Amino acid sequence: MFWIRRILLWIWIAILMINGIPKCTNHSDEEVACFAGTTDHKLERGLVSDNNRTTSIILRNCRISEVDYEAFENLFNLRRLDLSHNKIITFKLGVLDGFTNLIYLNMSYNYITGFPLGLFDQKPNLEILDLKGNEITSLELGIFDLMKKLKYVDLSSNKLLGHNFDPYLFDQSPYITFMDFSRNNMTEAKNNILHAFQSIQFLNLDRCSLNAVPSFAISYNLKTMIHLMLSSNQISELPENTFIQLDNLEILNVAHNVIKRIENRVLQPLKKLKMIVLRHNLLNNIPENLFTDMKNLGNIDLSYNKLEYVTVNAFRGTALKNLNLAGNQLTFLTSNFCLELRNSGVFLAKFYFNQNPWQCWCLHEVLKEVNKYGIKYNREQYNGQVPVCVTSNQFTCIRDMNLVGNYAIQYRNLILHRSD
Repeated sequence: MFWIRRILLWIWIAILMINGIPKCTNHSDEEVACFAGTTDHKLERGLVSDNNRTTSIILRNCRISEVDYEAFENLFNLRRLDLSHNKIITFKLGVLDGFTNLIYLNMSYNYITGFPLGLFDQKPNLEILDLKGNEITSLELGIFDLMKKLKYVDLSSNKLLGHNFDPYLFDQSPYITFMDFSRNNMTEAKNNILHAFQSIQFLNLDRCSLNAVPSFAISYNLKTMIHLMLSSNQISELPENTFIQLDNLEILNVAHNVIKRIENRVLQPLKKLKMIVLRHNLLNNIPENLFTDMKNLGNIDLSYNKLEYVTVNAFRGTALKNLNLAGNQLTFLTSNFCLELRNSGVFLAKFYFNQNPWQCWCLHEVLKEVNKYGIKYNREQYNGQVPVCVTSNQFTCIRDMNLVGNYAIQYRNLILHRSD
């Protein structure tokens, strides 16, 4: 009898594999996880449905191409549903009805183009909605209205256009704390698309084709924001009053833009700022008191710009611990740069200054200081195996801005010669 049951079991498994039906396992009475069959599959009633004890279902990467109306019948206690990394194009109206306790819904990395109005109407407790990596082109007004507890929304890597956003789309979702629009085109979005937000903490606008900081990202009702990402756009300037409303901002990322100039007092309203990332821009100088007296600022990344000179005064009064000046046009620093910082109460823990056209004697001074004060730096860059600086006839650090260009040319020729 035992062998008969075992043979029948193997036959059943073979049938499942031939039909491409995902196989599911119960990690407990409450958690169900499935893995793919051999072909694309329509999710129908019977695979995960009709179990009142189930609280979590993971159907990640199960080659699901379509979801039947009754696929989730009688799952009254379901709280987490993961449908990510499948091949779903659309959801029929009503397919998500019936399990109102859902808190987490992941539909990321499918081929979804949009949603029928009312699809989420029976999700009053939903807090996390992950829609990234789909083909969504637009969202109908009202689609989020009945999800009153929504806190986390990821719309990144879709095909959304800012000018198609209805300014009242999020009017019934004031408690969203995490909002990700990255890798969509958010140009021409209305200034008031986020006007209902009361609790936003993180806003991601990375790779959104922006040529300026959008007004909707810095409006007065976003005072609760802690982290703002504006990286990988085409922003060319930061006007003086840009961040005047963002009282609680702690992290500002404007890396990989085309910022050539930065206003003297643009960061002064950000009294709680802890980190600023300005790497990969076109800055050739920074105002002398750009960061002065920003008492919480501990991390400054100015790497891969065109900076030729950096003054100690720019960092006085900060809580600076990590400073990145790599990949600029620096040939020298102020004499006793690290000591001067320490005398003003700034104690560096990490300092990166590699890939600059250093004069060798100036670089020697910097290395001597960082080693003396135990500051971490890119030691592997200075192992004597590759050229890192240029020499002159004078055995001293020449602090002459008129000669910076000459040293930079010598450095480029040195690097080019090495690569040949």
